[in-house]
Amino acid sequence: MEKLIEELNNFSNNKYEFMLKSATLKKAADFCVIEIFYKDGTMLSVQEKTKLQEFALSILPKDFKYSIDFVKHYISEEKIEEDVKLFILKNCPSITYKIEKICLNDNKFEILLSIDELSFDHAKQKKLDSIMEKHFKKLYKNYEFHCELKQEVLIVEDEKETLKANFVEEEVDIFAKRKIEFSNVVEIVGEKFEDVKADYIKDKTKVEETPVVVCGTIQNIKEIIIKRKPKKTEDELAEETENAEKIENDEAEKLDEEVDETKYQRKMYKFTLADFTGEIVCVFFSNKANQAAVEKLEKGSVIVVRGNLEDDKFSGGVSLRVKDIAYCSLPEKFEEHIEYRKEKPFYEFVEPERIVTFSQDTLMDFGAVKSVPKYLQDKTFVCYDFETTGLHYVNGDKIIEIGAVKIENGKITEKFMSFVDPEKHIPEESSAISGIVDSDVKGAPTADKVLQDFYKWTRGAIIIGYNNINFDNIFLLGQGKSARFNFDNETDDVYRWAQKYVRGVKNYRLKTIADKVGVVLDNAHRAVYDALATAEIFIKIHEIFENDINLTING
Repeated sequence: MEKLIEELNNFSNNKYEFMLKSATLKKAADFCVIEIFYKDGTMLSVQEKTKLQEFALSILPKDFKYSIDFVKHYISEEKIEEDVKLFILKNCPSITYKIEKICLNDNKFEILLSIDELSFDHAKQKKLDSIMEKHFKKLYKNYEFHCELKQEVLIVEDEKETLKANFVEEEVDIFAKRKIEFSNVVEIVGEKFEDVKADYIKDKTKVEETPVVVCGTIQNIKEIIIKRKPKKTEDELAEETENAEKIENDEAEKLDEEVDETKYQRKMYKFTLADFTGEIVCVFFSNKANQAAVEKLEKGSVIVVRGNLEDDKFSGGVSLRVKDIAYCSLPEKFEEHIEYRKEKPFYEFVEPERIVTFSQDTLMDFGAVKSVPKYLQDKTFVCYDFETTGLHYVNGDKIIEIGAVKIENGKITEKFMSFVDPEKHIPEESSAISGIVDSDVKGAPTADKVLQDFYKWTRGAIIIGYNNINFDNIFLLGQGKSARFNFDNETDDVYRWAQKYVRGVKNYRLKTIADKVGVVLDNAHRAVYDALATAEIFIKIHEIFENDINLTING
């Protein structure tokens, strides 16, 4: 029987890791009943089972009749190791860990995990050890489980630690080159603008000691009259009192009406100035000398101003107390200058993992080498998906999970996954879709940290997604820019390939296309699973398309 198990494993390239459960010989009937365990977590189709049974019968002695059955379910330390990895992937994908020990004593499994110091608090907060124990006890009722977590600085490889020790990131003044060069200056009020450039309005968010210069177009302007009481000397007050006593009351009132009220008025102009990067509220107090010139300012006027930033009690931000104003011209073409950060030579917060996928090939395919579709040859693709706090990046929604897989020369080779702390509350309507709540992302790295490693991982790759590449790209480019990483990759959409080559479907949703081309979609609306399914669909479409240049996948 050992020979039979060996031959079956060789025949199936050890895909199922067959083990003998029992072999019962009934001599009276010359009949042998054989039960064989196969690896849990793999799929043994009816067709595959028939092929295996036929192969077994071909090598067994011909003196008996046989009943050969394959039974899923045997548990081993290797099996528990795979289950642990899958469990952490689904429940704590952002932690960095190492399986120190999995051993079986009698009917009890001891599991020891080393958790990186950056991930340890997150793992403890999630109660990873206790929920893992409960999960496995429920899954394998005949066994006991004890899981222990220990905090440790995980050294992945000496070379990486050396790179970290020797790496010094260049310090860059990110505002030094963020200037707007205006021209055709015509002074209106105050001092001249000589040899100066304007700052980006979006950079002026805090009170500064020195005056700042900004330029732009007036969005709206309001004139506000401020009334003042005239200041009087003691002699003037005494004379006024003496005169008042000499005249009748009605004549005193007449004198008050003849006083020129405009003599004691001052005008304040409040306007919003917008450049290519943002808006700022400006305040200017006029006087008799400049009143006529300032009155000509209107909505649409292009100006440059200089003044001091002050706390705005009404908006809660800052406003600009203007001293100098001039007309000007703005650059015809403007591109925001960002001092982008360079790729680091190591992963710091999220370490990509190698990934092994099992396809449901038939036994006829065992050992066969598939050709790589021409379009995928010698190319690297990153298929990614985000979960977010909402649908609108411009309204402040943030990434809460990144899941991605890498396709190299037609094969899925790596995965990148992490929760992301958005530093804000996740709305209940978002949690209802993704299943991710505030406690899931508590302790996870923030977007700037995750995107630093994602940037390194995606260099040289074509970024793909399914019908939400534009949605996800808005978040990727926006939050990437905020973290000063330039995701300038070529992009593609698997959705367009599905529309072109898949026919006979009622819609082109990811689940519909996955079912059509034979891809399993588990845990929809979780980033890494959607990304993995999309990558498999992408590969399948190209495999099918290149088998027949005119083929469409018919209903």
